[in-house]
Amino acid sequence: MGTRAKIRIETKGKYVCAKYFNMDGHVENWAPILITALRQTTPETIRKNRQLFRFMCDDYESDEGLSYLCEVDASEEHYKVTVYGYNKKLLFEGTLDEFSESYDEM
Repeated sequence: MGTRAKIRIETKGKYVCAKYFNMDGHVENWAPILITALRQTTPETIRKNRQLFRFMCDDYESDEGLSYLCEVDASEEHYKVTVYGYNKKLLFEGTLDEFSESYDEM
């Protein structure tokens, strides 16, 4: 089985959307794309379009057994990014800028 990862966007603890990777889900493979995508929108835009995101990107995979889980909280003015490894071991928690410093150039 490959490296499995999920990126989940939430607002105030409520699910908005998720992207699942079944193979090759190492953080360095998806972090630069996520950083670019988040920088091209705002948390407010995500909150306003929550229904569209939920319709387009359903969360159908369990978190159990994931190699990585990335949670993006769009509740506030700035994104909060949290990355967990296997068994929800905390690997990173911080702002989008801090996440970018850690993972954008991998």
